[in-house]
Amino acid sequence: MSLKKGAKTIVHQCMNITQDESVLILNDSNDEELLKALEKQVEKQSKTHKYLKYKEPSNHGEEPPEHIAEEMKDHDVVIAPTRKSLSHTKARVNACENDARVATLPGINKEIWNTSLQADYEKVREISEKVYTLLESTQTVSIKTPSGTDLELSINIEFFHTDTGIIHEPGQFGNLPAGEADGGAIEANGTLVVDHFPFAPAGTEIEIKDNKAVSIKHPEKEESELSKAFENIEGSKQVAEFGFGTNPEATLIGNVLQDEKVLGTVHIAFGDNTSYIPKEDSRHNPCEIHWDTICENPTVKFDEKIVLDEGEPKFM
Repeated sequence: MSLKKGAKTIVHQCMNITQDESVLILNDSNDEELLKALEKQVEKQSKTHKYLKYKEPSNHGEEPPEHIAEEMKDHDVVIAPTRKSLSHTKARVNACENDARVATLPGINKEIWNTSLQADYEKVREISEKVYTLLESTQTVSIKTPSGTDLELSINIEFFHTDTGIIHEPGQFGNLPAGEADGGAIEANGTLVVDHFPFAPAGTEIEIKDNKAVSIKHPEKEESELSKAFENIEGSKQVAEFGFGTNPEATLIGNVLQDEKVLGTVHIAFGDNTSYIPKEDSRHNPCEIHWDTICENPTVKFDEKIVLDEGEPKFM
């Protein structure tokens, strides 16, 4: 299985790395074959690069070691095909504030590397920007699914951005494979029923009031990783994100990195929202986790406009 094309997509189309840029590649125990393929392509394109490994954190969104965070600030480009996500960490935010452009690929594997990672990102950008434009004039997003989700969210476009896979400007950040319009929810109320989520079984019902989970009910067992987090991790009950998948090449495979990008799905995250909500806002919620649950076949309205009808796009 050749990994060259995926690596070239990252280096050229997504990051547009030039000879005079310094590149940092990070790994916390992910597949070495992927990392070696990426490093080989970076070597061909950049005179200065570094590959650093560190111990895998316990959770997505947990801060990396201090020396890793410092290195991230000192490079022009940071690429992180790690197992645990750096996307919603202070280290990533600080790197971008120092003009590094950062791509995170948490949990990426060979299947994703050779499929949705190689999407046409000009098309992904077109769809993502269309969704963002619709959200600009939207006050309320409603989500209903066949499994029972019935959720309403108030949004503020100031807290949203597009994840297009085109990360060419200093300070930009993106998640690869890309494909979403996403942002911090400012108010959420209703019921969220889990369809695809590694931290709670399908059918788990989460009641949400005033943007926080107030109860959780599992279909069989009494607890899950999510319920344990709600009990033990400060800030984990906060609804952190509403995301809208925009990658037409992505399919549901049981891996959140790809699943949340699937055109025809939306996702809701709990925990850290600091990538979206600024420090000066009272809703700013630092947390050691940021966990996304995918809604399958949703009917989604932006105010009264149906944009997804049981997963079928109605806005293109």
